[in-house]
Amino acid sequence: MATNTVEGVLRASNGMMIPLEAEIAEGTESSLTTNTTYTVTAQSAGDYGQGMTITHGMVFCDNGASYAYVLSQGLVAVTIPIGVKGVGSAMPALPKPYTLKPGDSVRVLNLTAAARNAALSVYTNTGECRIFVGTPSGSGSQALLDLQTSNTIGSTLQGQNIVSATFTSIDGAKVETPGAIIVSDANNVVGAVPMSNPAKTQPLDAPVFGAPIALNYTASFKLNA
Repeated sequence: MATNTVEGVLRASNGMMIPLEAEIAEGTESSLTTNTTYTVTAQSAGDYGQGMTITHGMVFCDNGASYAYVLSQGLVAVTIPIGVKGVGSAMPALPKPYTLKPGDSVRVLNLTAAARNAALSVYTNTGECRIFVGTPSGSGSQALLDLQTSNTIGSTLQGQNIVSATFTSIDGAKVETPGAIIVSDANNVVGAVPMSNPAKTQPLDAPVFGAPIALNYTASFKLNA
């Protein structure tokens, strides 16, 4: 696996910017610290921007990207839009404004161009952000499980309603569902999130219209190879 220079920036509500840059190996989730060209020392976003309320952001990788987020006290505080260099066209809004705390760090999964990692990043009506991931190796249904707990979407978000989401994967025509789907315990599709390939288009949050999440609901997508 190669090591790439991953770039990013976070914009605060007061107009201040937090520049991000780090050398990160492909295939391993790592921390993205501040860019030493502008901040002298490499710091976590929370230590550099303590008290700043971030509202917009983006993280770009060389070849492939799966997700990025602010990690706070062991949980996803807010997800950050991702993409591949040369593909992005905007600095999107975050799913919600978030005030940085000391110790908060930006985490990113930098990938090879061929890596099939899939990630469903969601924002709920209670203000919670979560990421559900899967790495298919062949055909069939691929479950998407919570990044931190490996639990299903039903166990993780029971009683909440997904307001917006993004789903990233490079699998393209291999996918035989309308992106990521959310299925009830009665096997009814109650939500769907379109798929974006970060190497071809900048993934942006899409509204999700569906039923509230219940205990035995699952998130998945189906592939033909």
